[in-house]
Amino acid sequence: MKRRREEDEARRIAAAQQQGIESRLSAAEGQVDIVMKELRAPKPEKLRILLLGASSAGDLRVGQEQQRIRAAVERATHRDLVELDAHPAATADVFLNALTRFRPHVVHFSGHSAHDLIYFESGEHDFHDEAIVSVGAFASATAAVDEKPLLVLLTSCHSAAQAQKLADTVPFAIGMPNSIGDIDAKLWETRYAATPLEADWALAATA
Repeated sequence: MKRRREEDEARRIAAAQQQGIESRLSAAEGQVDIVMKELRAPKPEKLRILLLGASSAGDLRVGQEQQRIRAAVERATHRDLVELDAHPAATADVFLNALTRFRPHVVHFSGHSAHDLIYFESGEHDFHDEAIVSVGAFASATAAVDEKPLLVLLTSCHSAAQAQKLADTVPFAIGMPNSIGDIDAKLWETRYAATPLEADWALAATA
């Protein structure tokens, strides 16, 4: 009898957890629908993706990560409708210049971050300390351009908090809730590079 009560309780807890997950997913889908209705209609142009990498201490293989993304895009069906601008040793100035020159739809930063800080490179040739940029400054720079990015992706440790603070600036922002290793980041980014985002944009751009 006791075992049956325990099993019933376990099923009740599992059902409640599943209901909570489904409720959060439903709420997230509802928010996505709202944002999608407010987005500007895509122009007949290529999907521009800005790849920013920073590893001033040389402990991350951001160049290799960007190469894997480029290879994944080149294998994609609509590869001719995607344009990449990759910077494996990005400084804050590189980021600011690319925002106005390249006008990216997607900004992808791969490197280190902590709390409200994003670590760029300083432009020195040897290993050096990071050039620290606050997420507030990052958001302000993104908001200052005429054509704001539609998506900011941060594959850096504990960047979910930064993504939340970018929510008022760009329609979509993605960050990592915990730490992420170099290998995991490369695998995650390769999968992201050929997602339906690229195909969906290509279809809209050629409509």
